[in-house]
Amino acid sequence: MKKLFSIFLLSTTLMFAQDAASVASVQFSGTGLSDLETKTLYNYFMGELEKASDGPLLSQETVDQSVSSLELTTNDCFKKDCLMAAQDATSSNVFLAGTLKFSKNKYRVKLYKVDSSNPGKSKSYRIRYKGDTDGFITELEILAWKVMGKEVPGRLNDKRKPSQETMFEKIAENPWAQRGLVLGVAGLGASSYVKNTAGAAESQKQIDRLEGINPNAPGIKAHEDSRDGAKSTAMLSLGLTAASLAYGYFAGVFTE
Repeated sequence: MKKLFSIFLLSTTLMFAQDAASVASVQFSGTGLSDLETKTLYNYFMGELEKASDGPLLSQETVDQSVSSLELTTNDCFKKDCLMAAQDATSSNVFLAGTLKFSKNKYRVKLYKVDSSNPGKSKSYRIRYKGDTDGFITELEILAWKVMGKEVPGRLNDKRKPSQETMFEKIAENPWAQRGLVLGVAGLGASSYVKNTAGAAESQKQIDRLEGINPNAPGIKAHEDSRDGAKSTAMLSLGLTAASLAYGYFAGVFTE
């Protein structure tokens, strides 16, 4: 009886430990920030995440050890399959990974989450903030509560500072605005290509007509110049279309 009780107690403890350590996060990668700055900001986020979570988080050391055995660089791998592999390795219900970027007094955060309660899917969160570090730290702390699906405490909302980012900056860096710009330029290029290709064909048609009447007709040279100009413009337009779409692809505009 005593042995059965010990087994029951051990299994209950293990189950509780597994539930208590259900949230895991790999340290965010940083751009434009030193390793110390990145770690400090990440620690602010984790400190608030611990408060927002229903149980204690999986220790950073345990997460690092679990992920190190994978044949992937977790800090640079944010696709669903990659995140799910890291989640499995840490045996966590929720796994988080993200990036921190700083440039020209602007902070950018991309956070990715996979949750066993929503299998096969990943969710992303973003912060865009321009201002002092204290204001950004508050945004990080607020993000921790949002990630866990909890109401943001009043103490954080009360000390929140508005971003100094202008409306133009928001539009210029908005993924949908970027997509619209890339597709708009590509569309203009494609339209110009079609129009000038048709123009070149029409000029060639007139050349053929005039040559049929008189090979030395004075109007032939003008149509040849028009044809060649239209062909040149069409090729430039086609290049513009290809270049804009290539930029969108390699810059990640269509995957944001």
